[in-house]
Amino acid sequence: MARQVDNPRGNEMTTTTKLLLSALLTAGLASMPALAQDKAKPAAMEKPKAAAAEKKAGEGTTKVLVDNEKVRVTEVRYKPGEGSEMRERGVRVTRALTSGTMERTSPDGKKTTVEWKAGDVKYFPKETFANKNVGKTEVVLFVTALK
Repeated sequence: MARQVDNPRGNEMTTTTKLLLSALLTAGLASMPALAQDKAKPAAMEKPKAAAAEKKAGEGTTKVLVDNEKVRVTEVRYKPGEGSEMRERGVRVTRALTSGTMERTSPDGKKTTVEWKAGDVKYFPKETFANKNVGKTEVVLFVTALK
């Protein structure tokens, strides 16, 4: 039989009731971190797969690491001879994970060579260009673009 304990307010609460309330409180607190995490959207989870499936021959590989309302973080890999099509790129910070040589072609046809050393970090404004790895090694870039 459960023992009853006097409460200073005059209410009585059994030991069983206290244990039950403690267990519920503990379970509720333990589940709070899981509730606080961002829920991935099913459509967002399908985007990287769809992007990989649409890769054209000669293009680099882009792996989306974070994509939310404020930033898009990607890891981009260009094997020698691979590149990207002409497109507008937003404000971003890029870090080279490997060394290599990239060639940028602007809409007016002007070509610029960008030398990357592993660990280099560069800021780029909004701009439009096509990219191509003209070196002999794979270039891996970590790109954080603001939205």
